[in-house]
Amino acid sequence: MCGTLALGLALVLAFYGNRGASSLSDLPHLFLKRGIRPGAFPYIDRPLEYPVGAGLLLFVATAIATSALGVMLVTAAGSAALCVWIAQMLRERVGAARTWRWVLALPIVLYAFQNWDVYAIAAMVFGILAFERRRDRVAGMALGLGAAVKLFPAFVVIPLLAIRLAQRDRRGALRLVATSSLTFGALNLPILLANPHGWWWPYAFQSHRQATWGTVWFYAFRVFGFPVHGHSGAQLANGVALLALAAGLAWLTVVTVRRRLLPVPAAAAAIAIFVVTGKVYSPTYDLWLVVFFILLPFGSRIWRSFVLVDLAVFVTVYGYFHGAPWAGQVRTILPVLVAVRTLVLLAFIREATRRPTAASERADAAVGAGSYASGRVDRRAHALGAQALGVGTPS
Repeated sequence: MCGTLALGLALVLAFYGNRGASSLSDLPHLFLKRGIRPGAFPYIDRPLEYPVGAGLLLFVATAIATSALGVMLVTAAGSAALCVWIAQMLRERVGAARTWRWVLALPIVLYAFQNWDVYAIAAMVFGILAFERRRDRVAGMALGLGAAVKLFPAFVVIPLLAIRLAQRDRRGALRLVATSSLTFGALNLPILLANPHGWWWPYAFQSHRQATWGTVWFYAFRVFGFPVHGHSGAQLANGVALLALAAGLAWLTVVTVRRRLLPVPAAAAAIAIFVVTGKVYSPTYDLWLVVFFILLPFGSRIWRSFVLVDLAVFVTVYGYFHGAPWAGQVRTILPVLVAVRTLVLLAFIREATRRPTAASERADAAVGAGSYASGRVDRRAHALGAQALGVGTPS
C-alpha cells in the first residue's frame, strides 16, 4: 500500500508547477482561484463548486497549510491514511487474497490525491459494511457523511432501503434513511441558514454545465443534432441525465427486490449507474468503483478491461491538457475510449446484478450471524462467508 501511495504522490508532484497553477490535482487550482483561507470561509465568504463536506475539508487544510502545495499535501496525507483504512476494512471482509486489487490499484496511483474522492469512498465502504451487520444507524450516518463530501454515496441508500423494505424491516429502513438524512442535514443546514445563495451555488454551478466530452451524452447529442453547448445544451443534458439516472435507479430497485440482491452488489450497481448516466465525467470517478472489484468476485477479464481503459483515458485526457504529442488526436481517440468504458461499466452492472447463488446467500447469512460485540466481526463467520464466495479467507 505504501508503495502505491508513494507512486501516486510522486505523480502529482511531478506535474506540479508554477506554484500550483499547473497541477494534476484540483486542490491547488481551487486554493488559488477561490481564495478560501482562515477568515474567508467557503460558501459564506467565497463560492465553491463542491458540496459542503469538501469545502470544510478544504478550509481545514488551509488552516494547517498556507500554500497551494501545502494544502494539497495535507489533503493527500488524509487520503493516504484513509486508503490504508479502506484496505484494512476490505481485508477483514474478504481476506488478503483479493485485497491486492486495492493495495496495487492503478486508479489509486492516478487519482487518490487529486480530490476528496477517497474521503467519500471510505465513508461509503464503512457504511455498506455496517449495513451488512444490520447497524443501520451507523450505516446511514456514514453514507450521509460521505454524501456531504461527494454526492455519490447518497445513491447507495436507495438499493439498501429497498433491501430493508423487502425484508419487511421497516424500522431498519427508517433508521437508515433518517440517520443519513440527519447527518447530511447537520453538515449542510448551518451553511444553508447562514447564506442560502452560497449553499446553493455548487448545485447551480453544476446545473449550468453542459455534457462533458467524457460522457456518452456528449457524442449522442452530436450524432442526433441536439444542442451540446450553451444554455440549451445544459438544460438538455440536465433533463436527459436526470431521467436516465431515475430510470436506472428505479430498475435497480426492482431488480434488488426481485433477485434478492445482497447489499454490496446492489451498492456497486448504484454507483456504476450514477457514473454511466451522469452528464459530467471525470477520470477520478473510476476510483469510486475499485472497492467493488475487491468486495465482489468479479473475474479478472472485466478488472483488466476496467484498468486498461482507465489508464488510456488518463493518458489521453491529461496528455491533452499538458500538451502531449498526441494531444491533437484526442477528438479521435476519446470517443472510442468513452464507448469502450461505457461497455465495461454496463458489463460491471450486469455482473453485479446477477441473481445471487446459494453459496453467496450462505456467505451473507454467515456474515450476518457473526458476533459484532464492541464493533468487531466474528472472524470465523467472515472466513465461512469468504470461503463460500470463493474469495479467500482472512489471515
